Amino acid sequence: MGATSHQAGAAGRALTADRPSSIRNVVLVGHSGSGKTTLVEALALTAGAVNRAGRVEDGATVSDYDEIEHRRQRSIQLSLVPVAWDGIKINILDTPGYADFVGELRAGLRAADAALFVVSASDGIDGATRMVWDECEAVGMPRAIVVTHLEAARSDYAQMATVCGEIFGADDPDAVIPLYLPLHGPAGPDGHAPVTGLLGLLSQRVYEYSSGERVERDPDPAELELITEARSRLIEGIIAESEDETLMDRYLGGEDIDLGTLVEDLERAVARGTFHPVLMAAPAADGARQGLGTVE
Repeated sequence: MGATSHQAGAAGRALTADRPSSIRNVVLVGHSGSGKTTLVEALALTAGAVNRAGRVEDGATVSDYDEIEHRRQRSIQLSLVPVAWDGIKINILDTPGYADFVGELRAGLRAADAALFVVSASDGIDGATRMVWDECEAVGMPRAIVVTHLEAARSDYAQMATVCGEIFGADDPDAVIPLYLPLHGPAGPDGHAPVTGLLGLLSQRVYEYSSGERVERDPDPAELELITEARSRLIEGIIAESEDETLMDRYLGGEDIDLGTLVEDLERAVARGTFHPVLMAAPAADGARQGLGTVE
């Protein structure tokens, strides 16, 4: 589920960038089956790089192009998918999740400006993913976390976000915090309530996808209560990383900090590699997997 208000590239158009500052290389890290390749498809679709999202099961994804990958339904080599977003060319690097192909992962890390760690809500975090996180931390690489497989019956986003804080934020749990909460629809026969949208913690807005289209609205009282409870911790985590030493005192003194200031401080902290937002990805109503959301 993602906001699509930003300028996207046209599907099938060759992407160009006239200066290095207009290029970003982002590597996806996670164990095999965590949903990296499916997330790449959703990002490419949202950015307008493709007309429809392919499925791993059909052998129709843009990043798994080798016949062996089609047969095994898993990535075995590094692949690059370029997309355009807000005038920036972003090279998405999809990496294999199996330890047998760690050389491909290392190549992606060496080329990357930032990393998205893809974590399955139903499978958790494996030792190899923890090791790569530590390696990225050692060099100060900007990192964010994307929780996938929220459609699984045994998935629990709140629990997984807590686990991410404990594992990835061992030295500073307040530096690993969700930017969004899931909006759940009615529970099905198995008792599992599907994710139908996002609750934006900074914007205090609801982004709903149950109709297959993105609908933005104000939260109802119950949703606002959920947002308010989680928002305070997020704001305090962002302010703790701010270069403005007066900001925390002003916030604790009751001042309503401007959203633009919070977003700017968040972006700087992520770029420094000191703050790691937790995002989410889930199937949209039309069956295509979309994800992330943008900070608004």
